[in-house]
Amino acid sequence: MKEFEDLFQAGRLAEAEELLLSLGQADDVQLYNLGRLYSRKGDEAKAISYYSKALEINPNNEEARVRLEIAKAIFSFRDPNLYNH
Repeated sequence: MKEFEDLFQAGRLAEAEELLLSLGQADDVQLYNLGRLYSRKGDEAKAISYYSKALEINPNNEEARVRLEIAKAIFSFRDPNLYNH
């Protein structure tokens, strides 16, 4: 996952996403990293989905559990009335 981390830290999110999605069968670490990626992109709904999937595979993944709670808090804090439609 070093290549993903390097891309992620450099802000090359499209490439990082492509890398993760090309890996095939997902484990909890890959799903957790997809959650991080979508959270960074501002898509908390997708991040929540991936953190939850990571926890289904490995309920002991504490990083995914913590980030899931953070993503849920961010998602529930958003006020749709603040957006221009």
